[in-house]
Amino acid sequence: EQAEHLNAQFGAVRFVYSKSLHIKKHAYQRHGVSLTPRKDIKPLLAVAKKFRKFRKYAWLKEYDSIALQQAVINLDVAFSNCFNPKLKARFPMFKRKHGKLLG
Repeated sequence: EQAEHLNAQFGAVRFVYSKSLHIKKHAYQRHGVSLTPRKDIKPLLAVAKKFRKFRKYAWLKEYDSIALQQAVINLDVAFSNCFNPKLKARFPMFKRKHGKLLG
């Protein structure tokens, strides 16, 4: 039972990470706006909270909000690492359940 709950929690975190990546890419492609952690951290963190309010995403209420917010923070760290010339990090990718990433 606990393993099932943890798997579902990980799924919710993956969903929020990938949805946040979509929003961040969309904002840049559509409006030329790069959402940054220091400047736009509140709207990015609000993404996780807003998802929980929509009926379509009501299932996220069952999961830890701190873990969902941390997924957004992790995405911002991934972007920071990607654009740091000292690191050889790749562009953040959409997460999948079985470890393969989607570009």
